[in-house]
Amino acid sequence: SPRHCGGALLMTLMNVETDRVAKTLLDLTQRVFQQLPQDDVNSMLSREACYRALELCHNSMIAKGKRRLNFSDWFQAELLPILQTELAENSPVAMRAMQARAVTLTQAYACSLKGEEFDAAFQSIAKLMAAPDLVTALCASRCIDYLAILSVQERESGEDSPQLLAVRSHSVFALGNAFALANRAESEECLRVILMCVSALVEANGVYLEPVLQAIAEQLPPLWERAGDSVPIHSCLLSVLTHLIMKMGYSTVENSHVQAVLFPLLDYCTDINVVNRAETLLEDGLRLWLVTLLSSRVATMGSKLTSMLPRLEMILRSGLEPHLSLKVLQFNSILLGKQVVEPLGDFLRELLVTLTSRVHVKAKGNGDEMEDDGGNGGVGSKEKDVGTMRDAIAALSFADILMQLFPDLGYNISSPAIGKVISYICSGSENGQRLSVTMPLLEVTLSAFGRMVWINPNSFDEVFTQQNADPSQREMKIVALVKTWLGVVTSVSLATMISKKAQTIRFIDQKGTALSLCSAICRSPTLTRVAGADIVEFTRQLLEVEARGNISTETIVEVACGATRQVVGDGPLGDAANMTAEMLKLDPLLTVSLKEALDNAEKAVAMSSSQNSIM
Repeated sequence: SPRHCGGALLMTLMNVETDRVAKTLLDLTQRVFQQLPQDDVNSMLSREACYRALELCHNSMIAKGKRRLNFSDWFQAELLPILQTELAENSPVAMRAMQARAVTLTQAYACSLKGEEFDAAFQSIAKLMAAPDLVTALCASRCIDYLAILSVQERESGEDSPQLLAVRSHSVFALGNAFALANRAESEECLRVILMCVSALVEANGVYLEPVLQAIAEQLPPLWERAGDSVPIHSCLLSVLTHLIMKMGYSTVENSHVQAVLFPLLDYCTDINVVNRAETLLEDGLRLWLVTLLSSRVATMGSKLTSMLPRLEMILRSGLEPHLSLKVLQFNSILLGKQVVEPLGDFLRELLVTLTSRVHVKAKGNGDEMEDDGGNGGVGSKEKDVGTMRDAIAALSFADILMQLFPDLGYNISSPAIGKVISYICSGSENGQRLSVTMPLLEVTLSAFGRMVWINPNSFDEVFTQQNADPSQREMKIVALVKTWLGVVTSVSLATMISKKAQTIRFIDQKGTALSLCSAICRSPTLTRVAGADIVEFTRQLLEVEARGNISTETIVEVACGATRQVVGDGPLGDAANMTAEMLKLDPLLTVSLKEALDNAEKAVAMSSSQNSIM
């Protein structure tokens, strides 16, 4: 249309002659406001056109280190009075268009609003969600969605910003108008916009909405009934429920109105037998499932969670979204016990091997593209590599936690996959090409291998024996692995340098490495001979760090539990949190004495040295 063409031309001119075009546009807007009659229809349309132009050019007006528009003053003088005007259904179309444009313009410049102005804008626009004009109401819904998310992003260092406080003070009113607007909306797109607004308000408020949880929950079943087979509406309902449960905890999961939507929605979104369901809703459905597990109490939710296990097995066997389905299996195992995993033992063993079978990215000869195992380069190959890497990391992380939960069962399931990855890493090259292993993959592999070695110290030698290398090559690979391992756990990031908590988490990784390698020293003469001294020195230095930092077992467990809580929101967690804490308190890689491990390792190294001197 001519209007869209004019907008594109204006933005082009603004990029070429920013200062001149900005000044001209501001002068024109000012003249239209000051010289034309305020209640004239043509004048309103002219003002609306100027506002549209300023909205299109908002980046140039307030960015690039120079503010060409004082939005704060303009908002107070022109926009706020328009937003606060109560219009009837029979008000002139131009006036209603002007009000809708004022809403979208406020959204475009929202970052420039100060605390009190943000409060006034949010309150006024939340009120406009009940405007008789449906276009204005939907524009207001989009704007409230944006302002709510913006207020969360403005939160700094754990402190609530004035913007977030403003959102919370008017959110109950805004939610009421949003649900009322949902009853007026007929199209799928309109309902989607409103549900995204509800989701953003829930995210911004969290437990502050607890007093009105019942009222919110009662609105969900009618919305579920209206969803039909609409993918966008189901996706929005997933978002709303995810934020509700994540932010308000088990009280939401146990609410009967929420359950009337939650479990049918999970069943709908995870039904992979339906064509295209896996491609459209499965990932979000698994995320909601995971949040539900984290916020569930076994006494009240155990039977419902158990009834969903056959669906989880079907998803796992299909190989879809393993980075999430394995996490769902993990928390089911924490809540419901070993019986969740035992029947799947043989399948999981093969699955972990499959997911970790391609753990690297090979460079083509010219170094410009990535190449998969079939030699096919290009964008599709890169996407496959990313997916494979993510799945491999998820598989190794699951293997590590499974051994932590159930050492014997976990070792039996996980050790083949971990051993193959370690063998691959130690091989050094493939087809004459140097192997490239990402740091996240290396970290999770070594962590899982460390727990595997702790459970069975003989497994360290077994991995290298299976490579069929001659003794000298085997020793070189052991030395290289230990050097790499110690280098990974002692590397220091910026976050580690400035955060006490990050330092403790790094110490947890280092302690697990030290305990695992010290236990392997006591069983492996080869490891003791070629790398024992380095391991002993590393453990000795770590013991000094523990003494200087006054790092107690209780501190380690507390920080480790804190790390597990980062995946949820503000609400009270379910039983998984306490069960995880109890598991960590019994984890030998957190609780065994470093001093005891060091003493045993030093004895093994001393004995090896004396035997070598005799020989």
